[in-house]
Amino acid sequence: MGTDDVETLSYELEDDQSLVSYEDGDYQDFSGEGYDPNFDALFGEEEYREMGINPDEATQAKPGSEQKVLMLAARYAAGLPLWNNSDCYDHGPGENLLQGLLA
Repeated sequence: MGTDDVETLSYELEDDQSLVSYEDGDYQDFSGEGYDPNFDALFGEEEYREMGINPDEATQAKPGSEQKVLMLAARYAAGLPLWNNSDCYDHGPGENLLQGLLA
């Protein structure tokens, strides 16, 4: 690929007016007075435990699943490390096949 090829692949970009520009001041400033975050809406460790989520235990929930995200949130609320060495790290069904071959 030579320099002539690069020039044929390049083109002018048009302004996308649908994108928000912060230069015109059209954004919400949370640093000023009047912003009162509702921290009561956040779950604490006890709320996760009441839902049956024990942040001290490993989870077999797949990465990215709702169950895994809830476990990570529970660990965060409990002040624990997010990673547990016994957590499931499998992304697909091939892991079970591989474990069957190694057994």
